[in-house]
Amino acid sequence: MIDEAGRMRLLGSAVAGAAFATVLVVLIVSSWLAVTPGLLVSVGLPSAVAGAAVAVVVQLRSWGSDGGYERVVLVERWITEREIPLGVPAEMWVPMLQAQAGRLEAGWGKVVMSVFWIPMTWSMRDQHGTLLTLLLIGLWVGLGGWSAVWVIPRARTARSMLRQGVATRD
Repeated sequence: MIDEAGRMRLLGSAVAGAAFATVLVVLIVSSWLAVTPGLLVSVGLPSAVAGAAVAVVVQLRSWGSDGGYERVVLVERWITEREIPLGVPAEMWVPMLQAQAGRLEAGWGKVVMSVFWIPMTWSMRDQHGTLLTLLLIGLWVGLGGWSAVWVIPRARTARSMLRQGVATRD
């Protein structure tokens, strides 16, 4: 069962997927045509719909591979509170925390990639135009920002919990 927070995450995934697909398709098409509002509507809008759909499916599959939405929320709560409820066997919580801790390198990779791609995108603004350049920069800022604010801190906490042990509660 997906709660309101889960639906908001799906909405966020849809928006990010739509933005990525729109920017990607418009970037490709801009090699042959000038970027105009008409181009954004005729090519970008269908791309946005497709990208949003793909992003929602990918998010749902990600939750499924992590044991379902409820389990993902449970692990996030454990990480936020830095404690595992008493009675949860180590065979259950250790792999779940290891999966979260394993995302640290990927998070840093996204931050580094964003740091390099933002100036590169800005340097190509004459080729792609201001609108497309700003959309791309927004995409890189969002990717790096999400990793810096959400992925990396949670992965660090999970890694720390695994290294130091965790508190248990009744």
